[in-house]
Amino acid sequence: MILAAVLLSSMPFSLMAQEENGFTQFDVREGFTDNGFQWFRDAQLLCAGDSKKSNAMTIGWGGIGTLWGRTAVTVYVAEKRYTKQFLDSSDYFTVMTFDVEQSRVLTYMGKNSGRDGDKAAALGLHTAYTKNGTPYYTEATMVIECRKMYAAPFDSKHFCNDVPRKMYSNPPAGVHTEYIGEVVGAWTKGQVSSTADGTGKCDNSTISSIMDRRSIRKYLDRPVEHEKLVQIATCGINAPSGMNRQPWEVRVVEDPSFITGLTEIYKKENAEQVKRDPGFKNMFRNAPNIICVATPKGSGELDAGMLGENMMLAAQSMGLGTCCLGGPVRFLKSNEQCKPYIDRLNFSEGYELLYILAVGYPDEKPAAKPRNAEKIQYIK
Repeated sequence: MILAAVLLSSMPFSLMAQEENGFTQFDVREGFTDNGFQWFRDAQLLCAGDSKKSNAMTIGWGGIGTLWGRTAVTVYVAEKRYTKQFLDSSDYFTVMTFDVEQSRVLTYMGKNSGRDGDKAAALGLHTAYTKNGTPYYTEATMVIECRKMYAAPFDSKHFCNDVPRKMYSNPPAGVHTEYIGEVVGAWTKGQVSSTADGTGKCDNSTISSIMDRRSIRKYLDRPVEHEKLVQIATCGINAPSGMNRQPWEVRVVEDPSFITGLTEIYKKENAEQVKRDPGFKNMFRNAPNIICVATPKGSGELDAGMLGENMMLAAQSMGLGTCCLGGPVRFLKSNEQCKPYIDRLNFSEGYELLYILAVGYPDEKPAAKPRNAEKIQYIK
């Protein structure tokens, strides 16, 4: 999918004061910390309508940025989508995020049409409305409300190359309409502070490492010292495991040719994606080192999760960054050309690669993402 994304605006604008259904208002210019290029690709929910009738659909194309001096969100809806009639007749729309546990919402909303029934009711979602009367679902973890500024279908005479021409040579759902909306409100569920006591500082080094850890996706071109990698791996295997079975095997990759060789295979299979990323160096978020973790097939995942968290926090405490990667694992398992590299990891028979940690010196300082404190309950 092609994502149009631009830099977030620094111009002031006023957000509505609305706090209900467990949501807290935030300013997208400061509080939207997701990777804009990945956010829509991960899929979000688009909703429009009014208190009488509304509909939502899953979207994977869009952008968030600046236009006409406004903080804006752009979405694209095909001609035959049921939601389009609600967008066309409404002045506002919402874009919503759901957490991993609610991925069924995005799957169902993407595969089923509102023409065949009330999708929200079928999923058990509860519809609420902003002060502008725009519908959203209370089960969402983030809601961004937009006021339409522009809407127009794509015109083939303005296509500049074969990418859109091929896309719309025979589209089953028709040509997309581009909708650009000014962000007029944004809310998230139960955001917590970045430190234990909410003051921005913490004297406990362990808590500081936990609260300061981020998933790093940009790294300096500098390998991690062997001694530090040894310390990280050692902290990993000191994680707890059921009955002390230690159902994991850890492989720390320091050989640059290992990463380079796999990346060359990846580049051949994903040429267009790599071409769109001018900063691309390797398939592991450009990290100079990786740590591969395997478990017996079908077991040990919980214990390996604790192992991975130990390693990430140890790296954080040493000024290093990490990112837990699943995409490269799927690629390695599905591409026959990668087999020699998996064999080189020399996992024991019956063990299967579970995840890969990118490790390196950070070249970014991402802000903390909102956390839903409502997930915590205290039984007294």
